[in-house]
Amino acid sequence: MLDEYKKREPDGHDAWNLLGNEKELWHRVRLLIALKWALEKIPVPVEEMKVLDVGCGVGRSSRALLEFGIRPENVVGIDLRPGTIDYARKINPAISYRLVNDFADWPEPATFHLCMQCTAFSSIEGNDRRLKVGQMMEAMLIDNGYIFWWDRIRANKFAGYDNLIPSQFFTRSSLVGGFEVSLRPSIKESLRSQNRFIYSLVNILEPYFGYGVSHLVSLFEKCQVT
Repeated sequence: MLDEYKKREPDGHDAWNLLGNEKELWHRVRLLIALKWALEKIPVPVEEMKVLDVGCGVGRSSRALLEFGIRPENVVGIDLRPGTIDYARKINPAISYRLVNDFADWPEPATFHLCMQCTAFSSIEGNDRRLKVGQMMEAMLIDNGYIFWWDRIRANKFAGYDNLIPSQFFTRSSLVGGFEVSLRPSIKESLRSQNRFIYSLVNILEPYFGYGVSHLVSLFEKCQVT
């Protein structure tokens, strides 16, 4: 995985800059919409919410949290790649970023209200490894803390291209809700009319003329230990 990302995003470089990259622009828009949906379901004031961003890269997902009023001093981002952590620290100095070489380097357990991952699991090969990361994410949470999942429906090709089922990786948490999305708006999202006939027609046409579903949004709540 690290070798693959050295090619995709060399040190000191933001490979997913929005200029000239319409796909990434829509990806960012969809992530913001998904985050808004999730944060509205979490009964913690955003000014008090402590968040851990797992696989933060150069800090794009961490920065997105600030758009909703989460304080930068309450956000911690972690990643395996030294170059991306250095870059994230330079462009996001108010957010705390930490390089993690193994699980012992993760922050203090039972600290965060929300633990999130944005397209990190799709770069992890094998469900055994994904399960270990999921268990660590749960350990980071206070009781009744939340996990936000934003990722591809299938893993990247270099990580196996298998289906990702997030409930398999968070065994101490219950699903609050979730939905599948295409990166660009679907035909239904663009409709003004609520007419049943039109909706039925769209159901027929969508697979042929619409954008295919590619990502899954999920929110989990950690079960309280009794």
